[in-house]
Amino acid sequence: MIKHGQLDMMWVGNERQAHILKLVEEFGSVRVADMSKKFNVTEETIRRDLERLEKEGLIKRVHGGAISIKKSQTEIPFFKRQSINIKEKQAIAQKAATFIENGDIIALDASTTSLQMAKYIQDKEITVITNSIAVTLELAGREEITLITIGGYLLDKSMSFVGISAQKVIDDYHVDKLFFSCTGFDVQRGISEAHEMQAQTKKKFISISDQLFLLADHSKYGTKSLIRVANLEDVDYLITDDKMSVNDMRSIRSLGVNVVLS
Repeated sequence: MIKHGQLDMMWVGNERQAHILKLVEEFGSVRVADMSKKFNVTEETIRRDLERLEKEGLIKRVHGGAISIKKSQTEIPFFKRQSINIKEKQAIAQKAATFIENGDIIALDASTTSLQMAKYIQDKEITVITNSIAVTLELAGREEITLITIGGYLLDKSMSFVGISAQKVIDDYHVDKLFFSCTGFDVQRGISEAHEMQAQTKKKFISISDQLFLLADHSKYGTKSLIRVANLEDVDYLITDDKMSVNDMRSIRSLGVNVVLS
């Protein structure tokens, strides 16, 4: 009798593709550039590997890489997301923090990029509203920051509070600037999330915010996830990394979005 894992290996056909599949399933996504360096082959070779894996129904290709079919509609655990594209997230977060001014009321979502951003908020007298446990712990004890944590239904994987009670609390506030991330974004599809309750919470944050700052690295562009959160043209600023292609930036800017490179 052939076990499921053994069958996957038979479909993949070679050791490199098997290893790529393992990484996709472990981390939820991979990037072509990273896999090219890891296996010391050309990016075109990796694209052919991903094409083969997609044809076998094992992964889903997206702009710049691939995501796991098994995890594309569920949240990847927070501790795993922290390690994905960490350098890009840190650079994006550092750039995003420069848009904060004294007296601002800001909201930070439960993304790992928002957590990184919290680490770069320095010497600013601001109010921060968040539904993230990790962000709350990072900012707790900073005397210059007024911190408001939104309670509600706890999602263990994302370490965040969501649900109707959280949305009702958010409704009572006004925010100058919302800094948030997403599962994927695209000119046609807009901004999307894998988890419905997470998406609804972000929609509520968007509804109370004057300015929207989307924090997303280039690998998320072209990904169309389960729940649509907003149109891309609703965003005031997209803060991304310098690996975003010129054509993609041109398409995004055509919507009136300010694209800022970290």
